[in-house]
Amino acid sequence: MEQTLLKEGLLLNDDGSLTESGYAFDLVKEYNRLAMGRNINKRKEWDYYAFLNDENGVCITVSNLSYLALFSLTYIDFKINKYITKTYIKLNPRDKKFILPKDSSTGNISIHERNYSFSIKHVNDERVITVIMKNFANHDAVKVSLKVKETTEKSMVIATPFEKKHQFYYNQKKNLLLGAGSIEIGRRGINIKPCLGVLDWGRGIWSRDNTWYWSSLNYVDEAGNNVGFNLGYGFGDTSKATENMFFFNKEAFKLNDVKFEFTQDEKGNIDFLKEIKVNSESKDIDLIFAPLFNRHDETNAIIIKTNQNQVFGRFNGTITAEGKTYEIKNALGFLEKVHNVY
Repeated sequence: MEQTLLKEGLLLNDDGSLTESGYAFDLVKEYNRLAMGRNINKRKEWDYYAFLNDENGVCITVSNLSYLALFSLTYIDFKINKYITKTYIKLNPRDKKFILPKDSSTGNISIHERNYSFSIKHVNDERVITVIMKNFANHDAVKVSLKVKETTEKSMVIATPFEKKHQFYYNQKKNLLLGAGSIEIGRRGINIKPCLGVLDWGRGIWSRDNTWYWSSLNYVDEAGNNVGFNLGYGFGDTSKATENMFFFNKEAFKLNDVKFEFTQDEKGNIDFLKEIKVNSESKDIDLIFAPLFNRHDETNAIIIKTNQNQVFGRFNGTITAEGKTYEIKNALGFLEKVHNVY
């Protein structure tokens, strides 16, 4: 498949449609929600961070779906393969504080409600992330404090349309972010030692019923190299570009197709705890994913339905980029299949 490299300029035409679709290594298109016109109240925006090391990890979500805002925190203990997730929902988030920044590198998030607060601030060359929640685990409060730095200027960016003219998705995955800090649960203080992570930054308007497949890896290999990838499919029209990209230290390499091969039972149900093959027709991607546990979340409400399976585990195999083959060995990451109706 021939993939289109995005040019600098406006993301949207006057009628709210994409000026062009394709991929880039940075946010070369200017996102302006006012260009959505009367469809502005259908926009969906989110910032999602995930940092994992061999001991523990945190995942943080701040999202505004126009008719509701969603705020979520997950703490993972990899020593026992258990997790705690707490989510708060704010209906009709009309206050300006719920409007997320139009760029991933500028603009701050500062949301303070009675039971939770989320703060993401750009301070010099760092992101300072603070999350506070009441009743996180066994009625204990939680506080997360992280400092995050970028280790590479390159990222995965994709602009993709949907079936309807005004529907689109503008997405950036910032891999190889270096994060460290702490999490306090009740009176227990836990160190989040320095580890690599990812920012999933998404803005757009898209169809109500969607299923996507996504996998992310960020780790330091035995030789001390920063290694990561973003692999995914199923969301929007990717005929002009895929979101598949491999990261090695400060370099980024575009990849083509990918497919996740799950183990299914007689009824076609996926067993998310069985080995998953991650590969491409060209064999540039040839990975085996060994699951540790599945962070499953299912919601069936009037205005929102979700079936999320985010599986944490270890990758082994190879990725070939521009003729060079890189080995992935026992690397901790995640792979997910998500079905959302919202």
